[in-house]
Amino acid sequence: MSQPKAAFIKIPTDKTGGFQTMPVEPEKRLSESDIRIELCTEKDVEKIAEGLYACFPEVWWNMKEPLSLRPPEQSTRVQRMAKRLLPSFTNPHMNWVKAVLTSTGEMVGVAGWLGPGNKGIHNIFLRSAIDYYGWKETMGWTDEEIDEMWEHVSDEAWNVEFAKDDEIRRELMGEEPHWFLAPLLTWPEYQGRGVGKRLLDWAFVQADSTVPVTPLYLESAPTARAVYMHCGFVPQGAVNMVRRGPAVVKGLEAEDEKKKKHDAQKGSLEKVSVEVVAKEAEADLSG
Repeated sequence: MSQPKAAFIKIPTDKTGGFQTMPVEPEKRLSESDIRIELCTEKDVEKIAEGLYACFPEVWWNMKEPLSLRPPEQSTRVQRMAKRLLPSFTNPHMNWVKAVLTSTGEMVGVAGWLGPGNKGIHNIFLRSAIDYYGWKETMGWTDEEIDEMWEHVSDEAWNVEFAKDDEIRRELMGEEPHWFLAPLLTWPEYQGRGVGKRLLDWAFVQADSTVPVTPLYLESAPTARAVYMHCGFVPQGAVNMVRRGPAVVKGLEAEDEKKKKHDAQKGSLEKVSVEVVAKEAEADLSG
């Protein structure tokens, strides 16, 4: 019987949806029945905000929200993030998907999937999304409220960088409808236990049910490329990846299986060759 493969802890790096990986024992993975996948409601927005701060490393936040600009209380940062995310629930194409423990209903992971049909390419995390999606009017915000929500955030590190990512996505995807992942979070104590894969699978089912299948797009750190490639994503640049249906996954698996067979055949031939040489040497010595 073959030994189970090691799982991996996923640790967010400097790109939304990007992870580096660390091995985790297989027995620590949660079974399929342990996790339930549900759509989030507005009541979950503060928990999502808490997850962003808990899952992305402090070095990342130090760039996005410099210490010199931050309010003294962490709860203020969470409340401001939650307020900025709240109007995204009014977008019919934005799907906040959560993984919860079936035993307690506790949220242990979340994915933000912006689906096809959205109004062009514009990241909901950008400050400019307020005007782009008309959220100021929808939420009844004043200019003072908006300024307060963003006063501790670096415009260069946050808005300018995310806008650059949008431009790359626009160049790669054009007008083609697609799913966009931003972000994918698994709470630290549940990382590497199968939660992230379940949140990816939710979107795979949606995308693969259309004819033709709908592509999915994400931005990943180089350290996580292998993880996403195993799920069918194909690199399109330094951090950009696109998945175009399960056929890609099968193709990768077939190629991997072909390599394994080739290596096995090569090993068998080498073994036979060694045995032949040994026999010939033995015959020479006995002669």
